[in-house]
Amino acid sequence: MLKKLYIDNYKSLINFEIELQEVSLLLGRNGVGKSSILDVVFAVRLLLSRIGKITDEDILPPASLTRWQSRRTQVIELTAKLGPDAMTYRLEVEHEDGFRRARIVHESLKASGQPLFTFLEGAVQLYNDDHHAGPTFTSDWEESALARVAPVATNKRLTRFLDWARKIMVCGLYPRSFQTETSSEDALLERDGRNFTAWYRHIFQERPDLVPGYVAAMKRVIGGFEGISLERVGRETRAFMARLREQDQQFSLALHELSDGQRALLAIYALVHITADQGYTLFLDEPDNYIALVEIQPWLNAITEAAGDTIPQAIICSHHPELIDYFSCDRTLILVREDSGPTRVKSPDPSQLTPGMKLSELVARGWAL
Repeated sequence: MLKKLYIDNYKSLINFEIELQEVSLLLGRNGVGKSSILDVVFAVRLLLSRIGKITDEDILPPASLTRWQSRRTQVIELTAKLGPDAMTYRLEVEHEDGFRRARIVHESLKASGQPLFTFLEGAVQLYNDDHHAGPTFTSDWEESALARVAPVATNKRLTRFLDWARKIMVCGLYPRSFQTETSSEDALLERDGRNFTAWYRHIFQERPDLVPGYVAAMKRVIGGFEGISLERVGRETRAFMARLREQDQQFSLALHELSDGQRALLAIYALVHITADQGYTLFLDEPDNYIALVEIQPWLNAITEAAGDTIPQAIICSHHPELIDYFSCDRTLILVREDSGPTRVKSPDPSQLTPGMKLSELVARGWAL
């Protein structure tokens, strides 16, 4: 579980720190930095999964430096509680002045304050689980050196952290991008959900035991829904088909033939049921988009019940009044900026709520922001 996130010199996030719960709602005006937090988390996941390098445009580009500062170094620090360990990962990235190039100048991982890994200016020092110094090697400054470390018997704590980081899922779903057909099986859902069919196909093959619970949930939320099939449309290609019933007649619709709202429901419920017991940490950007008001509450109940149990953690960004009132003051964090200055975090003040007033009303009046 991600307990604390520190970000410095990334857009409006300067010396920024946020503490998170098993379920947290991030709330704030447009442009306040909610999506920036998700961008940073996504960049770290890509680096630690060896999917991207620091020089890639979608990782930490020079344009992400805070514009009203001259400093060229960005700092990201994550503190995660993994079993008995409090793991702290730190990344420092330096951007060359006048050039569109960046490099990692420092990367480290500690458990309860003691080192497990250190990268400094091209040199790596590994430590065993008991913190005694282990092997050394050199590494490319453009990629995560930690991500290159192979799991062995003496670095189980480091491996546990990498496994956790690689199961961070950041999504801002765009149902119209969902592809009906796939010839691949993808272990992770893309940020916009475009590979939903490939991801579902992977889960269907690897964890078929999770599918019945997912299908049962969809029967409760989509009228006439009866099941899912992956129909062969080529030698290696399968198409996602939803089976439905209208009175006594059964028929099938391809994923692209469903409405945007139905595709969104399929995805957000999959994030609850298909990720169950697999250790995924979810960061969701406005998951309430495209779905009807009456459909929000059942899904909120499902993900809240799962968080801390079958799902380690769920962090949600949203403006929706239903979510604001559901999470209320206890699990809501408000991001604020004065003019165009740095982003800060505050918690809602329950004393501002008069009897019978909802938090969403306070937000709508601008008093909480």
